[in-house]
Amino acid sequence: MPLRARALPVAGPGTPATTAEGSVAPARSPLRAAVAGSMVGKAVELVTLVLLATVVPRALGPLDYGRFAVPLTIVTVGSLALTLGGPAVMTRYVPVAPPEDRVGLARALGARLARGRAVQLAAMAVVAAVGAAVRPDVLPPLETALVAVALALNVAASLLLQVGLGLGRTGAWSARFPLQNTVLVAAVLVLHAEAGPTGAVVALVVAGAVACAFAVVAVGPGLRGEHPPVALPAGALRFGAVQATAAALVQATQRGGVLAVAALAGSAVQTGYASLATGIALGATYAVLQAFTVCLPHLGVRREGTATTSGAAVTIAPGAEAALRRLAGGLLGLILPAAVLGALLADAVVPAAFGADYAGAAATFGPALAVVVLAPLHSLAVQGSILRSRPEAALAGGAVGAVAFTLTAVLAVPAWGATGGLVAVLAAAAAGLVASLVLLPGLAGRALPAVTAVGAVVVLGVAVVAT
Repeated sequence: MPLRARALPVAGPGTPATTAEGSVAPARSPLRAAVAGSMVGKAVELVTLVLLATVVPRALGPLDYGRFAVPLTIVTVGSLALTLGGPAVMTRYVPVAPPEDRVGLARALGARLARGRAVQLAAMAVVAAVGAAVRPDVLPPLETALVAVALALNVAASLLLQVGLGLGRTGAWSARFPLQNTVLVAAVLVLHAEAGPTGAVVALVVAGAVACAFAVVAVGPGLRGEHPPVALPAGALRFGAVQATAAALVQATQRGGVLAVAALAGSAVQTGYASLATGIALGATYAVLQAFTVCLPHLGVRREGTATTSGAAVTIAPGAEAALRRLAGGLLGLILPAAVLGALLADAVVPAAFGADYAGAAATFGPALAVVVLAPLHSLAVQGSILRSRPEAALAGGAVGAVAFTLTAVLAVPAWGATGGLVAVLAAAAAGLVASLVLLPGLAGRALPAVTAVGAVVVLGVAVVAT
């Protein structure tokens, strides 16, 4: 059957979205429902993150937790890097397709992404196998193989759930990590007790397998049946590739603090400290980002009945950017007081929550909490680049952030250990955010960036004084 070429061009913001009758298409109610569902899911996930950040470090101890943090970071960063760009493409193009084309388009985009990721995973597996054969003391063959399997399972789960996200199944998207984290915590505790550090790595495989099975059950049935093949929208793959590259750079800097400490500080204990603070900071950061991500299907509106040579036109829902600014401001209003309080109490709370062995990690929480303060504005910039079809803004932010991270890490980690690693993460976030907003004029207004910057400085100042 020949492909039906239905291009889905994206117009710039500011043009009213209309229905076939010419009325403005409503988006607020679905938008609020999506955000509310996301926040409920993240509230549940927060419980699992607390367990992962408190119970697991206590059970493993600083040395084994530091050893576990490296494969955990590799699997987390690797799976995110290989699937980034997928949510942007799926939520930007699938919801605005004609209803009869949406499943076919989602399947076509998902299949194209899966083929590319399979090639990348195979190449990474070959490199890992060679490394394990040449330096088994650095890359133990069994643990290396387990990390490769866990990575593949996580990538498969993410791709399936991204397809579901494009089709509006935000519930499955929000439920994945609460489930996976719960399994991971339980598996680490049981398998580490039985097999030590290797058992903890096996737990990554178990959690990845559960996530993959969940994705198949949650999304698979909706993709079955006869659906006519649909041509990919013009520019969709380039859009996704640029967004993926930008997001990969951001993820590398966000998680790279742990790897920088492992490489430059030469201490498993310091690596564990960095992993602890990074995990908590990024758990909160991703909760904010997800609230914005589930908004996207409701902010691009297809205009029915528009006669064009390339199909129905697509534009941005009225007030989309203003709605995202309000969301960012509201989340900042919740985050900033909590971050200031956290910085003030870190010296007392960290050893009480994680054990006396982790008292030295308190100093890392100042820059970690400042990263969280930047999260609403960062998420706004990411979604703004998608709404305006300006992926180069996100790419510039990622590239500038990577340079800032590298320079800061080289200077700060040898001197300050884990704290230096978190300072490098903060420097990358701040520099990348400035670069993105310069290329997205008017997106954030004036008050939000100013309050965000002052808030981050206040959190750092309180942390320095308190610790």
